[in-house]
Amino acid sequence: MNDTAKPLITTIIPTYRRPKLLRRAIRSVLNQTYPHFQVCVYDNASGDETASVVAELLKEDPRVKYYCHDDNIGAAKNFIYGMEHVETPFFSFLSDDDILLPEFFEIVLEGFEKFPDAAFSAGSVISMTDKGEIVLNQLSSWPRDGYYTPPEGLFNMMGMKHPTWTGVLFRKDIIQKVGILDQDAGLLSDMDFELRIAAVFPFVISRKPCAIFVHHPFSSCSSADLHSFWPGWLKIIRNFKEDERIPLDVRTHVEQELTNLLKRILFGTGFITRKKFEDAYKAADILRNHYNQKTKATILYSTAKLCEYIPLAYHLLRYRNRIRKLFKQIKSRKLQKQFGHYARFLDF
Repeated sequence: MNDTAKPLITTIIPTYRRPKLLRRAIRSVLNQTYPHFQVCVYDNASGDETASVVAELLKEDPRVKYYCHDDNIGAAKNFIYGMEHVETPFFSFLSDDDILLPEFFEIVLEGFEKFPDAAFSAGSVISMTDKGEIVLNQLSSWPRDGYYTPPEGLFNMMGMKHPTWTGVLFRKDIIQKVGILDQDAGLLSDMDFELRIAAVFPFVISRKPCAIFVHHPFSSCSSADLHSFWPGWLKIIRNFKEDERIPLDVRTHVEQELTNLLKRILFGTGFITRKKFEDAYKAADILRNHYNQKTKATILYSTAKLCEYIPLAYHLLRYRNRIRKLFKQIKSRKLQKQFGHYARFLDF
């Protein structure tokens, strides 16, 4: 195949001060078995060796493109900037700390070949720690591979089961149909974007592993605070309520599902175990004042207070969570046997 042919795909990589991880991410794109793409790096004014790392790779492969903002415009706006500058028929997002597996483009393009009207084509994403420990095989809980029409596809995404967008290839024309990322949705703008698409348009999935989502101490999912999804979660719900293309009964169902999930997240102990006590207190206030769940609010607030000021209470809570995790070890060992060999791509 001619590597200089006009690119069909743009992979957008927003980045900020992660030159080593960025090099790995770019190489994972350049290692694709399908050659007709370009990888566009948008540097959020890193001011470090990021530019030289990209320049080195650009010398090796002209499919690498680089743009550096004069100032740091923020992560969300950087993703949106890359999205607004797509000129190819298809595009994908790749965070600078994640990895594409070599057959990603082939897998997702096959989906489009079989189902030309699909708005996006998704492959499964393996979540693992930076030490190679498997956390999750995304899409494994979906009932089948193949084509999903509204509202079936949308309903399968409920409960945070939407495809991780690291493994998703979007049609460019979907931007004109549903709009760009909604930065008011916070850290979950990717979920919001996929849900808005799935509510109106068909898509296709493959449960073949095609990418790796890497958990590490500095990843956004490891350090997420309440502000990252509140009040953004309400914006996601509002986006559905206001979209009259979606049948009213579907909008009502989605609003209920998202609201119930939000309540469960707020009532969880994640903020407390990460010692984000102020977020736990705010979550209790939301449960009490926004959802009138006074009993749960009191339990959450009291638990946070105990753990903040009595170390033994905090350690007991952590111990309880470790006991719960023991019951997941059988599944984790099974996932490690199935997908542990993909850890070799961490050393790209």
